[in-house]
Amino acid sequence: VQFASESAEMMLTKNCGLSIVEQKLVAEQEPDNIRLQNAIQVAIDSNCLQENSIGIYIHRTQFPRPFYLVLTRLLKPGDERREGHSVFILIKDLSQNIERWASRLKSSFDLSPREIECVVLLTERRDVEEIAEVMDISIETVLQYIKSMFKKMDVRKQHELVSLALEYRRNR
Repeated sequence: VQFASESAEMMLTKNCGLSIVEQKLVAEQEPDNIRLQNAIQVAIDSNCLQENSIGIYIHRTQFPRPFYLVLTRLLKPGDERREGHSVFILIKDLSQNIERWASRLKSSFDLSPREIECVVLLTERRDVEEIAEVMDISIETVLQYIKSMFKKMDVRKQHELVSLALEYRRNR
């Protein structure tokens, strides 16, 4: 790690899922750390430019929402003196602004708090079994929530539901 903004340094020193160990960004949970290190290596090895960024989720044990990392290889000008590879990593804290997003989903589609929780988990690429476990409900109940959201949001497929929900996540 060559540079971290002040807010990123605060996140990295709070021991909340990510940290810097020996100048390397490390995830606290081993499966996430393996994915993170692999994604960094892929970004370094490929010609991964901004339009071909890599996105991964990093889960946190103390927080319900993960970080979302966007990794992009930085091309150095020929006269760049720094050694090694450069990968730009943008860290998004998905716990931030969740209330505004939930409010927009509720007002636009009349979703219940549990349906909102379910759709948020879907946007994190979690499967039905994981959602049931996180929400402490049965798989059948998750499927009922999804079916209800299909009607309320006027979509027919899960990827349409997720896309529409993510569209409402952006600041409007």
